[in-house]
Amino acid sequence: MGQYKVVLSDCHLSAGRFFEGKINPHDDFHFDEEMVDLFEYFSSGEYGEGPQGPVDVELILAGDYFDYLNVPYLGEFEDVITEEIALYKTEAIIAGHPKVMAAIRNFASLPGKRVTYLIGNHDADLFFKKVRERITREWDPEGKFPSEKVKVYADRDRLTFPGGVEIRHGNQFEAGSVLDFSKPLLTQGLEKSVLNIPWGSFYVLKIINRLKWERETVDKIRPVKIFILIGLILDPWFTLRFCFLSVFYFLKTRFVWSPRRQSNLKTTLGILKQETKLFVDLEAEARQLLDEGKEINTIIFGHTHRPMDKVYPDGKQYINTGTWTKMINLDWRGLGQQFRRTFALVHIKDGKSECELRQWVGEHNPHQIFDG
Repeated sequence: MGQYKVVLSDCHLSAGRFFEGKINPHDDFHFDEEMVDLFEYFSSGEYGEGPQGPVDVELILAGDYFDYLNVPYLGEFEDVITEEIALYKTEAIIAGHPKVMAAIRNFASLPGKRVTYLIGNHDADLFFKKVRERITREWDPEGKFPSEKVKVYADRDRLTFPGGVEIRHGNQFEAGSVLDFSKPLLTQGLEKSVLNIPWGSFYVLKIINRLKWERETVDKIRPVKIFILIGLILDPWFTLRFCFLSVFYFLKTRFVWSPRRQSNLKTTLGILKQETKLFVDLEAEARQLLDEGKEINTIIFGHTHRPMDKVYPDGKQYINTGTWTKMINLDWRGLGQQFRRTFALVHIKDGKSECELRQWVGEHNPHQIFDG
C-alpha cells in the first residue's frame, strides 16, 4: 500500500473575496470548493481505508499556500511586520477561507492523515511562533499545539523522503526571495522583533499592491521583463511609474540602512545578476541538485508558478507544482492565460517512489467568479 504525498504550493490564500466590508482585489485564490473536494478525495475511497487499514496520506503545503503579503493591516501594507501584525493577518486568512480551514481540519482528523507546511517567501509570517501555534491549533482536530497531526516547519527549507524525493519551495534559489532561516527575525535595536523579509517581499508590499488597484493583473504576468517591454509601447505611463517605483524601493531597501531590514552587497549583486535572465523556471537549479545529490531521484519545487514535469534521460525528474491562481504567460513555452490547479502526487512503497504532476478537475459549481 505504501505512503502517498499530495504536494500543493503557491495557492496564495489571503483575506478572502470580501474583506473589511468591500470586495478584495488582493486575494487571488478563488477555488475554495474545488480544494475542499481535493482534500475529501485524498482522504476517502482508495485513499481512506485499505486492506491493511488506514491509508497513509500526507498533505504537504510546500510554501506560499498562504499569502500574508496580500493582506493589509488596518488598510496599509506594512513592511515592518511584528508578531501582532502577523497574527492579525492570520485571523484574516482563516476568516477569509472558512471552508478550506474546516476541510484541512477534517483531513487531519482522519486515521493515517497528516498535514505538513513548509514556509515560502509569501508566508514568512509563520516564522513567528504564535502564528505557527494559531495555524496548528486551527487545523489540529483537537486544537493541540504541538500536534502529532499538523507540523509547520520553521527550521528547514526542505523535506526528504525514501525513494530519493526532495521537496522545497524553491525561493532559496532566487536571490530576491531568499529567506534567512538562521535569522528570520530582526531584534537588535528594536523594541519588538520584526520579520526579516527579502527584497522580493518589499517589491510586493510597496509596488505590486499599490499598482494592483489600477492594473489587477500586474502580479500575474510572467516574465516581467517582457511585460515591461510591451508595456512601454502599449501602456507607457503606467509602465514608467512601475519601473520608477521598482528602482526607488530597490535603492531604498538595499542601500539605505535601517534596523528594520537587512541587506548585504553579495545578495544585492546576486539580485542584479539574476535580473539579466529573461526566464526563471529553476530547472537549471533543480538539475544541479539532482547531479550533486546521487541519492536524489526527484526534485519538487513551487515558487515559479510554472508547472513542469520533466524526466531526464538518466531517469531523474524535476516537478514544479505550479499555482492555483491565474497566470498570464508571455513566455512562448506556455503562452496565454491559464488556470491549472496543479499538484504533485507521490507514491512511496518498498523504498521506491513514483512521482507525477497532476491537475485537479473536480466538480464545477453552477456559477463561478469571473476572472477575465
